[in-house]
Amino acid sequence: TNRKFLPRCAMVATLYCPAGQRGDAEAVRLLFKEFNMNFKEQDSDGSDLGGECLFGTTPMVKFDDVTLVGQPAILEHIAVLGDAAKSAVVKGNAYLGRNEDERSVARALASAAGNLRRATLYFAKNKDDPAVKKNFQESVVPGWFAKLDKLAVASLEGDKGLGPGVDFTFGDLAMFEAVNAVTTQLNTGILRKYPNLKQWHDDAMRRPAVEKHMGSRPEAKF
Repeated sequence: TNRKFLPRCAMVATLYCPAGQRGDAEAVRLLFKEFNMNFKEQDSDGSDLGGECLFGTTPMVKFDDVTLVGQPAILEHIAVLGDAAKSAVVKGNAYLGRNEDERSVARALASAAGNLRRATLYFAKNKDDPAVKKNFQESVVPGWFAKLDKLAVASLEGDKGLGPGVDFTFGDLAMFEAVNAVTTQLNTGILRKYPNLKQWHDDAMRRPAVEKHMGSRPEAKF
């Protein structure tokens, strides 16, 4: 899938990820679209990429000047490119945060989002196991969502991000996608017990590029 990018840049990034899956690549797709950035997808689980793919796992993205592996590093690099070019659909937002403290929070959120995404993926692949289902619904999700609900309090006061800072960063986008993946596996009603998180999630869903992508993406199991 090709997307429009920055007029000054002829780069077309290549996203390597398994076809027909959202997985860790979904947040990467979302941030590309937040910046209206050109990209195409290549079906790969990493096993065919040799030493080029660190640790042999995807997502991996080839940019003009660098190849990056893993969701957090990829998202941060896209944010660097997009913020520098001021290309985002939502203007006036600093996807890297406005200082190093906010950027550190963004990195922490992106890393945490990966952990939540992996827990959700494990559940999705093993949901027929009663023990796995019970643990995910009664322990994993409440544990994560209770913490995120506390972080989301500030977002109800005009703050777009989780935790310190006012911007919707690459870490926020990663966490939004991870939370949304949980609601996809269970149902959106799971958020009702966590009103602050629900409001933040719903506000993020209404971001123009996010809303457009979510409304048009193909069905996928995980």
